[in-house]
Amino acid sequence: MLHRISPEDVEIGMFVHAFEGSWFDHPFWRRNFRISSLDEVMRIRNSRIEGLVIDTERGDIAPEAPLPVAPPLRGGKGGGRRRGAARTVPSLALRYDAGEPLLPPPAPPREATLRRTGYRAERRRAQKLVERSGKAVLDMFEDARLGRAVTARRMVPLARAIGTSIERDAKALLNLVRLKRKDEYTYLHSVAVAALMMNFARHLDLDAAAVQDLGVAGLLHDVGKVAVPGTVLNKQGSLSEREWQSVRAHPLAGHRLLSQSPDVPAAALEVCLRHHEKLDGTGYPGNMEGEAVSLFARLGAICDVYDAITSDRPYKRAWTPVEALSEMQKWSGHFDSRLLDRFADSLGIFPTGTLVRLSTSELGVVIESGGEANEGVVVRVFFDCETLNECEPFDRLVVPADEHPRILYRDSPTFWRFADWTAIKYRVLGARAGGDAG
Repeated sequence: MLHRISPEDVEIGMFVHAFEGSWFDHPFWRRNFRISSLDEVMRIRNSRIEGLVIDTERGDIAPEAPLPVAPPLRGGKGGGRRRGAARTVPSLALRYDAGEPLLPPPAPPREATLRRTGYRAERRRAQKLVERSGKAVLDMFEDARLGRAVTARRMVPLARAIGTSIERDAKALLNLVRLKRKDEYTYLHSVAVAALMMNFARHLDLDAAAVQDLGVAGLLHDVGKVAVPGTVLNKQGSLSEREWQSVRAHPLAGHRLLSQSPDVPAAALEVCLRHHEKLDGTGYPGNMEGEAVSLFARLGAICDVYDAITSDRPYKRAWTPVEALSEMQKWSGHFDSRLLDRFADSLGIFPTGTLVRLSTSELGVVIESGGEANEGVVVRVFFDCETLNECEPFDRLVVPADEHPRILYRDSPTFWRFADWTAIKYRVLGARAGGDAG
């Protein structure tokens, strides 16, 4: 049974079904889990959420005086969404369907529906999928160039196949889409962005319909580039003002093309039009800023730029994932910084200076990374979460394939109330550390 409680009433053993309020206020990036430690209790109690919903049948503890669960969100008369009604794109909320109940029943575990395969086997599958998807995007670009309608329905099975591959082993597909030749960039970039967006959306625990629609959005987001001459797209030198205006017009051109086509998801229209907007209002085509930039547009902006700068282009070499994310974090006002952190987490990338929580109940600062996703990182441990005391810094090598120690998540200096995190971080980074104690 579902019951709403206040954050201060949370106890170890309760099963969290959902958090209320803006997802920016949520202390965790998963919706369903059992509270198993005092650390998790304090994170919830110190957060800005107004309430949460627990499932008494899946937890060990029930509240003494439970409150009823919240009613459906914007459901109108009758509550449920009308069959065939259009989905709307949220600005900041995680809710996707406007008429969907606030507290839907939990989905069955993904693992129960998939047959796991080894990395090599999945990579072979993913290679065929990338080739098939790339050809479909290339054909779609050619149709658009010839004035034919874009058929979004053709992208749905591809998005579904991409999502299934990511669920089996995300590394196989995500590693492959980075290995594109310069002459393949225009269309394989769309495949890469689709894979990155679906992986990111799953990490944020968006619902299955939103994940699939974002996959379609990634495949379609750059269709407006058919209106930009190839000589401009691949030019090695700086663009003239006229050429730059041509490039800046591609989101509007793509949105016009998709608007004329049937069955295009709202997410695809939004991402196509807004993936070059920036939070400080300096993006295009609408110079939108702050909360006016939707969640989907923010996801699209991060995935689009990340793939672009980690790909070889005629005018620049590819950056490694760590180089890319480190630079993106420096571009103040461009991206949503909290989402950018979560994006890095979704790829298993932790740039130097990142505060992380280890499975050993320790905090540390990342001091070394190989530059690639899912590679081992060196963490300089300096804080014991159980005793709440600093310790003499020492280094741990964390290898993704190992179960222990492992990085649980990047942590918040604010949560631990470090008086001057910048000073602490640079003191730890500059400390002479001992070897791995574990």
